[in-house]
Amino acid sequence: MTARKAIEQPSDIPAPRDDAEELYALIRAGGFWRLAPDWVPREYAEPTRELTERVQHGLRRLVT
Repeated sequence: MTARKAIEQPSDIPAPRDDAEELYALIRAGGFWRLAPDWVPREYAEPTRELTERVQHGLRRLVT
């Protein structure tokens, strides 16, 4: 198997057109998670206004 063959995307993921799409395809294919420790959450919260405000408040605390 060649290196090129090893990084080909699964057929259900469209070929990327830009960097963001390439990153999305990598994550969907599971390529990102092998680099992250097991304690990193594999699911994320839906970005709501309340969540955004909590993040903003936390970031402001860090810089003050």
